[in-house]
Amino acid sequence: MSPSIRRAHRAAVVLALAITSIATSGALAAKPSGGGGGHRNDPPCVISPSAVVVGQVYVVSVSGLPTGTAINLWVTDPNGSTTGSPLGSTPDGSFSLDESSSSAGMWTYAFSGPTKQQNTTVYATCSVSAA
Repeated sequence: MSPSIRRAHRAAVVLALAITSIATSGALAAKPSGGGGGHRNDPPCVISPSAVVVGQVYVVSVSGLPTGTAINLWVTDPNGSTTGSPLGSTPDGSFSLDESSSSAGMWTYAFSGPTKQQNTTVYATCSVSAA
């Protein structure tokens, strides 16, 4: 195995461990729509509209994120499965995303900093229940 393939494999393993750590630590636990991560100084995260049906498009908006650093989005579905996507950095600390839910139940969106091993800072979370 070439050194570059070994590094890529190692990076994939570290990312998988970080996702598992976040999901099992409760860092992505469902929180009420519009709430931050449970701390007074968390950036606001809002889902609009706040009540949705399966397949309906809604907007997930967050502001007050750090600027000049990579931001990741973690989506936890009603079954507890978490997937992550890199969003890049933001010059003004805000993101807005059009989303939709493929099944009924609670969907949680968490915005975090760069993943470093098993220590990831979650900046904001919000949830919506699709019916």
